Amino acid sequence: MNTEKGSALTTLLAFVAISSLVSLNAGTINNMVAAQEEADFKIKDFGIKDGTPWLSVEGKAGGSTPQNGSQIYAYAFVTDNGTFAVASHGVEDSEEVENDTEWHTHGVTLDEKNCVSNLNDDGDAEVNDEVKVANITATKVNTVMTALLGINNDDASVCVEKVFDSKNSTQ
Repeated sequence: MNTEKGSALTTLLAFVAISSLVSLNAGTINNMVAAQEEADFKIKDFGIKDGTPWLSVEGKAGGSTPQNGSQIYAYAFVTDNGTFAVASHGVEDSEEVENDTEWHTHGVTLDEKNCVSNLNDDGDAEVNDEVKVANITATKVNTVMTALLGINNDDASVCVEKVFDSKNSTQ
């Protein structure tokens, strides 16, 4: 009988130890994913070349995409010819790509609450080592930012929830 109690206790302790390791590993993996995601939106440099705004990040440009259908990731460029966002999200709204989780471009206007008040398909996204907005006529980039936007299920509004990083032109 004592052997059975000892065996049960040993089994319980082993289960607790394994559960702790699994939880620790899951936490470590989540922290690694969060750190990678943060680097994918940490702006390293930006500019404009031949009318094409570009930015580079510390991580992998376009390396993170939202896993939640009500979230939108965006690299935004405020130019002298409007604001453009290179975005990835789960809602189909662009003719530029077949699947809108693929990075694509929108011309956007935000209202005073930082919610999207106007959206169009202007510009073309180029995402490789850098994020670029091609086929627009801009001569200056005033500000770049990386952001998380959320879709409100009650009224379908799309608003900025978090700015990961932002840089202003010093020109």
